[in-house]
Amino acid sequence: MLGRAVAEDQAAIGAPAPARTAEAVPLALTTIVVGHDGAAARQLAGLVREALPHESVVVCAGAVEAIARAEISGQFGRTAAIFVFDLRGRLARDLADELRSVSKANPGAELVVVADRREDAPLAACLQAVRRPEKLSFLLAPLHPPEAVAVIRTIALRHHAVNRPTSVQELGTIKGLETELREVHARLEIAIHAARHDGLTGLLNRTGFLEELNLRLGRSRQRQTVLLIDLDRFKLVNDTLGHEAGDDLVRKVCTAMQGVIPAGGVLARLGGDEFGIIVEGATDRGISDFCGLILRVCAQGRRVSGHEVVVTASIGVAHQDSSGADMVLMRHADLALYVAKRAGRNRYRVFDTAIDKAAKHRSSIEAGLERALHSDQFKMAYQPIVKADTGQIQGFEALIRWNSPEHGQISPAEFVPIAEETGLILDLGDWITRQAFKDCRRWGGPYVSVNLSARQFLRHNVAERILQYAADADVPPQRIQIELTETAIIDDVVRAAENLEILRAAGVRVALDDFGTGYSSLVYLNQFAIDCIKIDKSFVDTITRDRQSAVIVASVARLAASLGMSVVAEGVETEAQRQMLIAAGCDALQGFHFGRPMMAREVAAALAASPA
Repeated sequence: MLGRAVAEDQAAIGAPAPARTAEAVPLALTTIVVGHDGAAARQLAGLVREALPHESVVVCAGAVEAIARAEISGQFGRTAAIFVFDLRGRLARDLADELRSVSKANPGAELVVVADRREDAPLAACLQAVRRPEKLSFLLAPLHPPEAVAVIRTIALRHHAVNRPTSVQELGTIKGLETELREVHARLEIAIHAARHDGLTGLLNRTGFLEELNLRLGRSRQRQTVLLIDLDRFKLVNDTLGHEAGDDLVRKVCTAMQGVIPAGGVLARLGGDEFGIIVEGATDRGISDFCGLILRVCAQGRRVSGHEVVVTASIGVAHQDSSGADMVLMRHADLALYVAKRAGRNRYRVFDTAIDKAAKHRSSIEAGLERALHSDQFKMAYQPIVKADTGQIQGFEALIRWNSPEHGQISPAEFVPIAEETGLILDLGDWITRQAFKDCRRWGGPYVSVNLSARQFLRHNVAERILQYAADADVPPQRIQIELTETAIIDDVVRAAENLEILRAAGVRVALDDFGTGYSSLVYLNQFAIDCIKIDKSFVDTITRDRQSAVIVASVARLAASLGMSVVAEGVETEAQRQMLIAAGCDALQGFHFGRPMMAREVAAALAASPA
């Protein structure tokens, strides 16, 4: 797109008027095309011939041959007026050497560089190499023939008019062409800067960052280190305070990070809440200290739109290796960032072989998920939920199991997040729901509790879909409970409210899962009609030895009772835990103490053995 935009700016000079065209009057000029790729050079030569049909066009492989051809042309009365250099696929420093030689030998010649994209640093080297920078112009690929032809004609006319003024009319032509070219170059610089910089912060954008990284990897002997930084839960700021507040926060965080960037370092904004930093020549200890500093800087409280806002950051770090490839470094840093986020956010991780091995394993799991969905590799298991005081089974939580031919038994904690990220959770979730309802119909009596991810719950028509699956299985909605985490609600509060209203009106129970591990639970209890709270296992694990956990559980139970909700405690493994949870006021319990997850065929026996 940049090439197109720049070409359009260059074409703004316009096709010369008929009285001024190079087609009408031979100019006795020679254009020399310099390119190491023969096919590309011949294509350029064709464009030049179209622009200057009466002039000589020569193709050369390098600067030495180009200079020699220019001398020969002069002997035959033709001026070597234009040299066209093809930068595509070449190192800028090599082209700069050729420009320097040609510019020195032909100081009055026009120099045109054809490039894939405009990069400040490489093209700055080209500008420094020529004796007269005002003689240097650029064309960006992909080339559009009519526009390229118009530009080449204009450059030829300018050269002819400047070097052979013979009348007042021609002097006016010179001034007009010079003004037009200056305007084009000014627009070019604006377009180039905009293409490489972020409009909100003024920092380099992703394009500029990658260009800078590639340049440093090619020229510097010092080790380059890349940091990729994501602001944690930044979406919450946009959703609650608005995008203007989010933009304000981004600017303030950028300013703070700029204040701690080491000498020679580069900071860029790569996306909405993603930033990149290049650090040169730092030790492992130095990078560790710097990451700690960035984490502290990001976590500082800031006043945004009249609110005190605190956001943390996650950082992925990758050091330059022997490959020296920019995209390899970026990929490694991105993998390390992913690990930092999965580990709990507000931390940094440095890429290593363990992360690489885990990433390859994850890719293997991802590739096998879709095959598993269509080859009967998934099975359903059901863990009983019992009445706290009597132990009577009231319901079963549906839990998916995967026995992979390649990897054996894979934990849902491993493959479900991958399914969510890839979008396969939608098809997988449909399969779980339909299968759980079918099994529920067979065992009769107790309800079935099905977990829905945020992505599933915010799907279009999810409430209608669930009710249709229940009707297909001939299971009344009153025997169905869906379990949601706070994330499923906070991602789209309006849609969540609509879906909950439809489901509860039909008789479906709604449970808030993992209660106490989020950050705004009480808000949702007040805002949404929740039937049941499931207390997270982390509180149950410590309830017999940590007074604070016992107090929290009892407080939640009292709160739920006052709101007309029931309470289920998860992860109960001992009788001592059971007794304390009963004393705290829990209505139902779930865990290995009452039964491990079982296959559907085992449910009937479990129900038969359940207390009345």
